[in-house]
Amino acid sequence: MKIFLTTARWMLLAACTLQLTACGGITLQTAGETSTRNLATPVVKTQASTAEPQKAPVSAADGLKLARLLRDQGRYEAAAGVYGQLEQRGDLQPLELLEYASVAARVQTPQESLALYGRARRALEAGQQPVPAAARANLCNGLGRARMATGQRDAALADFDCALAADPDNVTALNAKGVLLDARGEHTQAQQLLTRASELDPADFRILNNLALSHLSSGDTAQAIRLLSQIEAPQWPTLKLNLAFAQSMTGDDTGARKTLTTIMTPALAGQALADFSERRARIAAGASVAEELLAASRQLLPLREAGSQEGDRG
Repeated sequence: MKIFLTTARWMLLAACTLQLTACGGITLQTAGETSTRNLATPVVKTQASTAEPQKAPVSAADGLKLARLLRDQGRYEAAAGVYGQLEQRGDLQPLELLEYASVAARVQTPQESLALYGRARRALEAGQQPVPAAARANLCNGLGRARMATGQRDAALADFDCALAADPDNVTALNAKGVLLDARGEHTQAQQLLTRASELDPADFRILNNLALSHLSSGDTAQAIRLLSQIEAPQWPTLKLNLAFAQSMTGDDTGARKTLTTIMTPALAGQALADFSERRARIAAGASVAEELLAASRQLLPLREAGSQEGDRG
């Protein structure tokens, strides 16, 4: 499979795939799909289904049992199909409709997610029972992710505030709001939120990555390097790419090259360094870091040379 590097876009989290990053940075793209890099709740890839679409059982109870079983097996597309049939039959209660939206968000477009979460919100608001805090946070986060992915950043920010009102320590909302504020240049507040999110979930290195990129965007390159250097996560080469870019920003091309060659061939590391150097020169001439990262999001750099095998390092 051909793999490319691309700097992450101005978008954000989830579910994704969100196209708004904390402050740019580098992420990966494979076979035409852009990976997210900064959401606390990542998109989980669905297992390709070769079977016929699932038919909802006769009873609503059996249908929900099947949908949840498929969900728990990671077969989100099949699960969403069963939930969808149950909704068409009018068999879903408001909280179950929200459950459907949360599953379907993994396999449908942001526009479709926004419509489905909207139906769930109307159903919950029309219900006779109070909406549990956890469900409200889930709903608001879902709306926020979908709005971020469609470029509605101000509305998304309000949604994440809604999630935090229901659950002040909600990691997903803290991370997402931090990224949105950082994109608006409100770095201090963004860093406070991202630090809190990282304290609550120290195992999610994507949050720490977002925090590092916030420091990079605000001009504190040394802190960005310090944070990125302490992360060892081979499954996320994006972190190494961001570290190399931060090192290059200080003029440490030797260190940046050493970092890059841990994830790509020496020849391609040289190409990446040349790109970094051009961006550094434009920043020195007055361009903002955010502007350069946004421009870089439109450019693809090969991770491996044409014809090389997946495991080759050159």
